[in-house]
Amino acid sequence: MTLLNDWIRDKLETVRGYDHVLVRDHLGLLGRADRLIDQFGSEAAYAVVTGATNLAFRMCYETVAESGAQRIMVVDRTPLKRLGNISANTAPPLFYPDFLATVPEDARVILDVRQFLRDITGDPEWPSLCNDQGYARLIVTHLDGVIRAHKNLRRAKTQGFTDFDFKTIIAFAALGLPELAFKKLRSEYYWRIGLLGHQTMRDLDQLTGEVLKPIKQQLLQAPVPFRWFVDQDAEMVVVGFYLSAILAQHTDKWGLLLANIDPGLSGFKQVEEKILTETTPGLIKLDPRQAERDVQEVEDSLDQEDLDLLLVKELHIDTPAGFISIIEKEKYSNLFRSLALLMALDDCLGEKPSPDAIKKLKDQLYCADKSECFADYWQSESWARLSEAYKLAVEIHHLRQQLFSMLKNIKVKKPEQLGFKYYWQQWNQQKLNRLEYYLSSLERLLDTGNILPRSVKDLPELFSQALSRVRKRIRAVSDEVHYQLDVVNRSFQDLVALQYASWVDGKDEVVLTSQFISRCLKPHWDPQNEKAVIFIFDGMRYDIWDELLYPALAEKLELLQDYPAVSILPTETQLTRKAISAGAFPDQFDTKSGEDKLLKEGLGREMGVSQAVELINPDGHGTGETVHYRCGKLDVYIFELCDVELHGIHMKKLGDGREVPARPLAFIYQQLIKNILDHEVMAIIRTLEPGTKVFITADHGFVRLGRQPVWFNDADLNEPLDCSYQNTMLKVAFNQVNLKKEHKANMIAFSPAKLRVPSKVTRFVKARGQLIEKEFRSIVFPRPGYSFKRQNSPYNPDAYSHGGISLQEMIIPMVVMRVKADMDSLIVAGPITGSTEVLEGEEIEVRVQLEYKAPALFSSEMRVDVDAYYAPSTGKSPADQVELTHQVLYVGIANSEIIYRFKPGADEATKEERIDGVMKRLLTIELKYKDGMRTVRQSLSRSFLVKLNSEQVVRRVPTHLGNILGLAPKNMR
Repeated sequence: MTLLNDWIRDKLETVRGYDHVLVRDHLGLLGRADRLIDQFGSEAAYAVVTGATNLAFRMCYETVAESGAQRIMVVDRTPLKRLGNISANTAPPLFYPDFLATVPEDARVILDVRQFLRDITGDPEWPSLCNDQGYARLIVTHLDGVIRAHKNLRRAKTQGFTDFDFKTIIAFAALGLPELAFKKLRSEYYWRIGLLGHQTMRDLDQLTGEVLKPIKQQLLQAPVPFRWFVDQDAEMVVVGFYLSAILAQHTDKWGLLLANIDPGLSGFKQVEEKILTETTPGLIKLDPRQAERDVQEVEDSLDQEDLDLLLVKELHIDTPAGFISIIEKEKYSNLFRSLALLMALDDCLGEKPSPDAIKKLKDQLYCADKSECFADYWQSESWARLSEAYKLAVEIHHLRQQLFSMLKNIKVKKPEQLGFKYYWQQWNQQKLNRLEYYLSSLERLLDTGNILPRSVKDLPELFSQALSRVRKRIRAVSDEVHYQLDVVNRSFQDLVALQYASWVDGKDEVVLTSQFISRCLKPHWDPQNEKAVIFIFDGMRYDIWDELLYPALAEKLELLQDYPAVSILPTETQLTRKAISAGAFPDQFDTKSGEDKLLKEGLGREMGVSQAVELINPDGHGTGETVHYRCGKLDVYIFELCDVELHGIHMKKLGDGREVPARPLAFIYQQLIKNILDHEVMAIIRTLEPGTKVFITADHGFVRLGRQPVWFNDADLNEPLDCSYQNTMLKVAFNQVNLKKEHKANMIAFSPAKLRVPSKVTRFVKARGQLIEKEFRSIVFPRPGYSFKRQNSPYNPDAYSHGGISLQEMIIPMVVMRVKADMDSLIVAGPITGSTEVLEGEEIEVRVQLEYKAPALFSSEMRVDVDAYYAPSTGKSPADQVELTHQVLYVGIANSEIIYRFKPGADEATKEERIDGVMKRLLTIELKYKDGMRTVRQSLSRSFLVKLNSEQVVRRVPTHLGNILGLAPKNMR
């Protein structure tokens, strides 16, 4: 549009010297240069009045005239068809004799397409058809193509310009083939015109059939089915061609199947199979978006009976051999492969899954060097969700096998024979810690969103039955796994009872949270010469580290050591988190002291560090970040990762009688925890210098609470508050507790000395207004499946909590990492360019150039996933962020460009920003791609300003004025 804008600008410059100017734009050219007229009016000090209907125009014009404006520009936008079609049923052309009398002839600008083309091409022979409204619209839309096609005309002949020549130029420009105008077409362009340009040809045919005659004559020489575009329904040809290509992938009987589906498609048996197998991929590459629409139309044309014939009766999709074959061969139809993957999911979660199917499809779908096909390029929510669901189902299948193997070992061996290392390896290295999360993710995925590629009523009953089985089965598997994990945890509790004392003494490989400073920080950090950062995550189970945090860090940080770490008992925040900072057991420090004081004492005692510990206020909102301390070269960040979110989540009863958490684990991980990790934590990580040591740990995890209550007599407690769901502090020895033997069997007890927690505490009771002293003789924990209840109090345990003994609560990450030196990337992302300052209501456009550095060594193109968001530059809490559309780019030799266009909403401004008149935001664009088995992430940021409530001259007729009834020009009132 640069040519058109420049031409209009030149026209306007010729009248700048006049006080009253008239611009006639009956073809709507200014609609494509809308801001240009405003900009010129502002520069030349014109009050611009624009209109297409008299009522609105008169009101605005009179307002401007009465204001005393000396320089006025009127833009007459009466449509061309209304100029000569005056009737009682249509609005008359714009009428302004009073203004016209003040405008000299030389101050009147007429914008028309014919004169524009004459001026920019230097060819005076453009015909009057240029100013026909239909042709004018095509010319402006395909302006570059029109100019190129005109050059071909002048190469073919230097003189003469017939209407036929003109229509040929328009036709080839509209088809996107201007370089072929006035040339003999090659065969591959027959296909492009016929297959991909059929919709444009139909539109042009309605406008002028004559221009398509030479194209149609050459199409008749093309092979079947492309010659059929001349005299047959284009939609039928497209549907038949792509359906033939789809079916030919799977069976030699594709021609017979076509005739069974629709006798009108029987002629496609003449199509050479070579065209279907070899030509189709090339045709798709010519215009993937049009091909996507065509394949979608093919899928929509298949009804219930058609799918039953093709998929069930012919391709046997309900058997492992059938659904494997369809998934392996299907390159075009997401409908076919989605339904096949649904059947594979049904098999994977069934009582007797096919091992061969699981292995083949895992290799086919998820291997790192998987080649992508056309169906991968277009968005299919059903395929994406089923692919994710099947991947989870396969992981769950393998983990359940591992869990079953562990249960067999537990059954035949005592805990002390297995040892802590066995439990730690099974839980972490064999990834059993992820089972609960994967099950929750899969159940959530199946219960929400679109799993089926179309509605149930439009599919054979086989598929709705499969989905119903899958949903029931995952619930049954989830209940079974939770029961089996309780069995494992009972065995683990026995191990803890036997070996916790040796862990406390530090004589074992197990590292307790109270030993973090002495056994993790001290061996790896030189406080005099090295920078270091400690991240303490409240409530982070090992699976969160494994699944969400470590993959995000692995690109920038290298792992130096992963300790077999365990939370101290009880797994309560006020004890175990403070024990990390103190570097000691709770009986060695004042549990009421702040963590800054404890950290200073611990660093001084264990490492000889004497610097003060200062509190650093977090930048912005500090969402998720509880506190930030600094001590010399050491920064300590404490994050409330999920502890707060977990407390207060209750169980709800479903229609089938099952009780499940009101907020599933997958929701907490994906919507809350991942957001904090991806934004707040990674923002800190990106600021760290190469070589910085990074220590990551947690105070405890959490577990799903047992629902069977057990309780003590009040006489055994100092006060009821000493009884919580996961542990109880008793004032008597456990052997003196007044309980039945079967109740004691569901508990495990320790003395305070064995756990290294204070046996005496003083607490101020506000209700009594006095201090009370309490002495504890034993600390008791419930067995799996049980939780403690206060006598004569309601019993309604949360879904999740901590404080007890379980793998989920006790096994925590304690790792040492180091920031890597900068690495070369396969994808080089240029800086963010584009708008940095806009007025309220204006659109922002930003771009990022992507360069693929190694296409010769690796694949010809690289898939890059792009996410973007903006937020106040003073803070980036999830509530403040505005997410932009996710993009998928394929960057090849020609490189590529990320483009985002968006309008920041005025309602996003705070009260303070409204007062200041400026809204400042930070735009972040995040890239992710695969480099072999490694996921590489890159992030770019740039600030922009939105000016609010700027003073503006109203230059256009308000859009609502034309809708106001009952108003008349002032001199008619």
